[in-house]
Amino acid sequence: MPTHPPIDHDDLARIAFDLSPSGMLAVDGQGLIVTANREAERLFGWPREELRGRSVETLVPARFHGVHPGHRDGFLRDPRRRPMGVGRELFALRRDGSEFPVEIGLNPVETPRGLFVLVSIVDITARRKADEIERRSQRLETLGVLAGGIAHDFNNILLGIVGHTELVLREAGSSAQTREDLQRVLTAADRGRQLVQRILTFTRSAQTVRLPLRLERTVNEVVELLRASLPTTIEIRAEVDPDTPPVLADETQFHQVMMNLATNSAHAMPSGGALGIRLTPHAVHEGDSSARPATKPGSYARLTVSDTGTGMTADMLEHALEPFYTTKPLGQGTGLGLSVVHGIVSSHGGAMEIRSAAGRGTTVVIDLPVAGAAGPAGPSPSDAATARQVRILFVEDEEMLATMQRRQLEHLGFHVTAHTSSLEALEDFRSRPDAFELVITDDTMPRMTGSKLVEEIMRIRPALPVLMVSGGDRSDPSRTRPEGVRKVLRKPHTADELERAIHEVLASDPGRA
Repeated sequence: MPTHPPIDHDDLARIAFDLSPSGMLAVDGQGLIVTANREAERLFGWPREELRGRSVETLVPARFHGVHPGHRDGFLRDPRRRPMGVGRELFALRRDGSEFPVEIGLNPVETPRGLFVLVSIVDITARRKADEIERRSQRLETLGVLAGGIAHDFNNILLGIVGHTELVLREAGSSAQTREDLQRVLTAADRGRQLVQRILTFTRSAQTVRLPLRLERTVNEVVELLRASLPTTIEIRAEVDPDTPPVLADETQFHQVMMNLATNSAHAMPSGGALGIRLTPHAVHEGDSSARPATKPGSYARLTVSDTGTGMTADMLEHALEPFYTTKPLGQGTGLGLSVVHGIVSSHGGAMEIRSAAGRGTTVVIDLPVAGAAGPAGPSPSDAATARQVRILFVEDEEMLATMQRRQLEHLGFHVTAHTSSLEALEDFRSRPDAFELVITDDTMPRMTGSKLVEEIMRIRPALPVLMVSGGDRSDPSRTRPEGVRKVLRKPHTADELERAIHEVLASDPGRA
């Protein structure tokens, strides 16, 4: 049977100390470093030979952890009273003067030569960043829930303003000045509607859905939001070509792309500067030497975001797209902005290029492939769908809105039975299921939601066309529609938008062909 030489436990301890994945220091009772391991050398940038005999405060200065400068041993005070291995989060200092967060564990060891403290040090920069990202995500999720609730109530208020204003405009005898004033009310209400939608766009976390999107409108909306949120020292220069073709994209993600790029540019101009946003058509031809490798021949919508900020060095530019890479101080950036933008652009089949130099600003160029030819236009209010009165079951729990929208629909030539209770509407429908050709229902209602009402109606007449009207986030097209709903119309809407939606739903009914 083979025999092994006796184990030298001191050698094993030295090997374990040196190869530990944590930075390790041995510190004597005077707070002087006796030795350090390889990881400590890497963390702090000091050769271990140069660390021996130095105060441990060379690496963890007292000023970083609330101890008065010159206080003996700083964080090493009373190590015997600390539970073995329990970590404490502090800040440490590299040889080059840079600071970084660490978790430090203290293990006192009594030896014949006196008390020594084994100090384990772990760089927790990545953990701090991950925690901050998680906190931001939770705050954003909470904000999204709050925004969705506020949006529902506010959209109902706006719908009442829009609807009643349109009813007054339809009345004969109004003076030209009165009609002009009412039109201004509608314009202001529409701005309120756009504002609510922007809030929902930036706070919702929904699965992506790609639809033909005209970037012109989206870019203009983001520019307006930036003008209101960025410091006045930053001049925004926007150039949008209205002939830019639509792309197949998720609007929420495109908002995210623009906001990330604009935020990065703003951070690069702390003393002010110019932010340029340009949207133009772009064509790539076969053999085009100026095209980026990822760009195939074809037509593109080109978004260019530029700034006159600090720019990036060659090394920074090399790492710019790496997740969590950031040059900002801890807590002022996650390092995810450009990597997220690159991921979104790539997932849309586009290409992205960053041009930058230290002190000369940064330009990001994004090419997104255009969508196919636009499909046929939806039915117009002049279609034959209203050649005869369509019988509508209309459900809206707010009495003011129910009365107003019933009047709107009757002005449009429809025959309307309105209910402010979804339970009463269901009872009415069960008593005469063949009396209606269309159901229009709100989604958020007490006792029985619009989705549940539709579910019950579908049990009786599975093919009956249903138009759902929603003031909350249900109007986001990326959310799943309840079974049987042909279209979701967002509140607040105009009478024309309601009429077009009705025609679209009725046109999709094969029984009316």
